[in-house]
Amino acid sequence: MRAYLRWWHDRSIRFKLNCIFLLIILISLLTLSFWGIRTYSSYSENQADQSTLQMIHQVESNVDYYIEHLKDVQHYISQDPEVEKFMQMKGQEPSKDEVARIDKTLTMYTERNKEIMGIMLVNKSGSFTSHDMFRITRDSLVEESWFQDALKAPNDTMIISNPIGRNVSTSQNYSSYDVLSLVHAVVDPQTEEVLGVVLMDLRMDMIKSIFENVKLGKSGFMYILDHKGNIVYAPTNDIVYRIQSKWLPDGSQGSLTQQIKGHDYRILFNDSATNKWRFIGVIPNDDYQRVITDIQLYTLIVTFITIVLASLLSAYFTGTLIRPIRKLMSLMSHVKNGELNQRFVSETKDEIGQLGNSFNHMLEEINNLINVVYAEQKKKREAELQVLQAQIKPHFLYNTLDTIQWMAQEYEADDIIEVIGALTNLFRIGLNRGNEWIPVRDEVKHAESYMIIQMSRYMDKLDFKFDIPEHLYSYQVLKLILQPLIENAIYHGIKARTGKGKISICAELESDLICFRITDDGAGIPPEKLEEINQILRGEKMREDQYGIGLFNVNERIQLTYGTAYGIQIYSALGKGTTVEIKHPMVQAVKKTG
Repeated sequence: MRAYLRWWHDRSIRFKLNCIFLLIILISLLTLSFWGIRTYSSYSENQADQSTLQMIHQVESNVDYYIEHLKDVQHYISQDPEVEKFMQMKGQEPSKDEVARIDKTLTMYTERNKEIMGIMLVNKSGSFTSHDMFRITRDSLVEESWFQDALKAPNDTMIISNPIGRNVSTSQNYSSYDVLSLVHAVVDPQTEEVLGVVLMDLRMDMIKSIFENVKLGKSGFMYILDHKGNIVYAPTNDIVYRIQSKWLPDGSQGSLTQQIKGHDYRILFNDSATNKWRFIGVIPNDDYQRVITDIQLYTLIVTFITIVLASLLSAYFTGTLIRPIRKLMSLMSHVKNGELNQRFVSETKDEIGQLGNSFNHMLEEINNLINVVYAEQKKKREAELQVLQAQIKPHFLYNTLDTIQWMAQEYEADDIIEVIGALTNLFRIGLNRGNEWIPVRDEVKHAESYMIIQMSRYMDKLDFKFDIPEHLYSYQVLKLILQPLIENAIYHGIKARTGKGKISICAELESDLICFRITDDGAGIPPEKLEEINQILRGEKMREDQYGIGLFNVNERIQLTYGTAYGIQIYSALGKGTTVEIKHPMVQAVKKTG
């Protein structure tokens, strides 16, 4: 197993993708083929049942509408004045004129409703009149079961299917199986007494046409049972008479599967609340299985075709995915050999295209970093060289000044001694034995020495003040960061103003850095020039020759040593003064041992 996994891990991505795609497709197709067919079988059976029940409901609705219409016709007949007059006759026969008028009324209804085969009116005294119907024997019609049933339920219209054994016939030749009879009692609205009965025979042609327009599957059919279990209507089919009533459970609606003559049949039924009839649909199960068998065959064909197409498409699409990756691998090999001018060209914006763009961006950043490191190292070497040159020159001056100070002491020239002492300190601290870092105490002393020298020249023009907390004296800073900025404040700020000026030098801790501020109340800097200087200090713009190097040299030394988060920022208002802010990290002095 481990060897197989190792073999699999060593295969190419294209091979793995093809295998994974085909496996996913195969699993999906097999799942759809086996489970899908089973699910569809159950679903199609349920759908067929629902569809059959809907058709049964539709047939039931059409039949109910048809019967209700004829009930209305029967009701209108019973309300006719001539019919009411006939029904109220007791022991007397109607005249010929009355019979003619009644016959005219009945003829009008039969002509408008072609399904009516005949209409008979029978009053309670036994007299009758009809249209196309007559009494077979002389026995009284009031003794007929249909007449007696109508008297017992005067508010209902009875529907009699297959009216066999009546003492009534018609001039038309038809079988009792082709007839449906409606019986309705006529009631006196004043006394609510039953006056007689209206008997109406109907052709089954309309009901047959309704059923003939309904198709259940390929060989299914529908039929109707009355409330007694007798067949009201059934197509010519020997299966109908083999369906036993006991198979159909009680309830308004239901379904079951029953075997008849060696075949399974699906039987669905629904009871009509209007006529108390049961509408039954019968569908052979073979109709279901035939559809499922066809689906299985089609599924196998589609599965085979899909697998073939999936294999071809998988090979094509994996190729389109792997080609740019291989191209990217080739470019990386060239880059590995030092060829940083390579670039990935992609026509897409997908993940591989984005990866290629990132690869190109990475190479550009590497080139930029190489150039930046080269430029920074060059600047750092230049700055170090300038500092070294500035250190070498004071060696001779420092020794010479020491001699001049000794000679001034011989002549007791105190002013000269103070200035020379300050200048000596200035050079001594500037040299600092070649060290780049000095304590804040020495940096402040260096700046004070510079101010003593300047005061001898600008005594009436300049005041200065140092406000450096003593707890900052022990921290280390880059040397010679205050003096160039104080010099700028004197020559560009104080000298350019009218009257005496003042320079203040202060420092404080801010989070993890020391912030020095050199503030003068000189002429200030115009806003455009101030913005340009700050842009140069932030590295956003190149320095031009019109600007000196002192301010920018200090800024570059700090940023080259500690990063661009530190350095110089200038704030100024024209005519009010300027503040130069130095941000320098807090650096503790390192004790030397040994």
